[in-house]
Amino acid sequence: MPASASTLLNCGRLVVRAVVSSGLHTHTASMLEADDAPLHTRARQHQQQQPKGCSSQEGPPVHDNGGPSPSTSVPATSSDKPSKHARRFIAACCGFPKDMLFGPSFVRDHGVFGDDACFIARHKTADVVGIADGVGGWRQHGIDPSIFSRSLMRACSNLVDAGKFEPDKPALLLAAAYRQLYLNRMKSIERKEKFDRKTTLIGSSTACVVALERSTSRLYTANLGDSGFIVMRGGRIVYQSEEQTHYFNAPFQLALPPNISEGDGFIGDSPEMADMKSFDIEDGDIILLATDGLFDNLPTAFIERELAALQKGDLTEQRVQEACNSLALQARRLAFDERHMSPFALKAKEHGIHAPGGKPDDITLVLVVIAPVAV
Repeated sequence: MPASASTLLNCGRLVVRAVVSSGLHTHTASMLEADDAPLHTRARQHQQQQPKGCSSQEGPPVHDNGGPSPSTSVPATSSDKPSKHARRFIAACCGFPKDMLFGPSFVRDHGVFGDDACFIARHKTADVVGIADGVGGWRQHGIDPSIFSRSLMRACSNLVDAGKFEPDKPALLLAAAYRQLYLNRMKSIERKEKFDRKTTLIGSSTACVVALERSTSRLYTANLGDSGFIVMRGGRIVYQSEEQTHYFNAPFQLALPPNISEGDGFIGDSPEMADMKSFDIEDGDIILLATDGLFDNLPTAFIERELAALQKGDLTEQRVQEACNSLALQARRLAFDERHMSPFALKAKEHGIHAPGGKPDDITLVLVVIAPVAV
C-alpha cells in the first residue's frame, strides 16, 4: 500500500535527527587542528548518477571536474580592461517563502526567501551566484532553518567580494564558507555562550554555486543536494544537473549539528562531495539556478518553453528580471494546486508514496544570461 503524504513528511529531509557534514574539503580540513574536526570522518562510498550529456552541436561541452526580495537585475562588471572575449552575468533573483500564498515576497534579509537563500557576487576575475535550501525539518526541534542557509550564502558572497576564491573551484568556495561557519560556531562554544535554538548557528542546507571566469568564458559549477541548475542554448535545455540524494527526499547537504562533537546517528556530507562540472559558454546562454521548490513544481518542458521565449528577444536586465519573477510566481501557484500533477508527485509515486498535487515549499531562483563585457 502506498505511503501517505504525512508519512512522507515524517521521513523527509531531516532523516532521523539531521543530515550533517562529516568533514571539510581536504584543502580546508588541513587548516584545522585534529581536535577541531567537525565530526569524525567515516569512510562512505557514494555512487554518482551519470550526468546528462549534450552533443557538441546542441550545447556546450560538459567536463567533469575531479577533485533577496525580488530585486532588480544585477549586471556583473569588471574594473579591469577585459579581453575581447570576456563575458559577464546579467543576473536576477526572485523567490517566495512557503508560508505566503499570494503577493510579493516579504524578505527579512537580502536574498532570503523562507528557509532558502541566494547571492549574486561580482569580482574583477569572475561573477558568482549561488543558492541554498535550508532543511525545514530542523524547525520541529525549535531551530530556525534559515540561519544556516543564509549564513552559508553570505559567507560565500563575502569571500567572492574579498577575492578569496578561485573561479574554477566553486566547491572550494563552499568549503571555505562552511569552514567559516564551523569556526564561528566553535568560538561561541569556547566562549561558553548560551545555547539558543532560535539564534545559534546550527542546521543544514543544500547548496549550488556557479562561477563564470571572465577571461576564459568558462563556467564552473558545484552542486550538493537537490537544488540545481539548468543550462540553455538556442531555446533548448542542453544540460540539467542531477539530484544527489541518500534516498527519496533526503538530499546531500552541509550542516552543523546541535552538539558539534557528536556524530553518531548522522549522515555526513562534505563540500568535496559536490557534483562539479565545467562548460564552454557563449553569449546568450541562459543558466537557471533554483531550489527544489521550483523543480518540484514546474515540469522541465514548461521551464524550457518559458526561457526559450526569453532568448528570442533582446536580453535586457529588465526582461531577465521579469522572466525570473514569472517562473517563481508560476511555481508558487502550482505548489498549492491540488489538481496539478507535479514533478514531485510523480517522483513520490515512483517510490510508492501518494502525494498528489503541487509541493508547498520555499521557492528561490537565480536567472543568469551570458553577455559580453563592454570594452
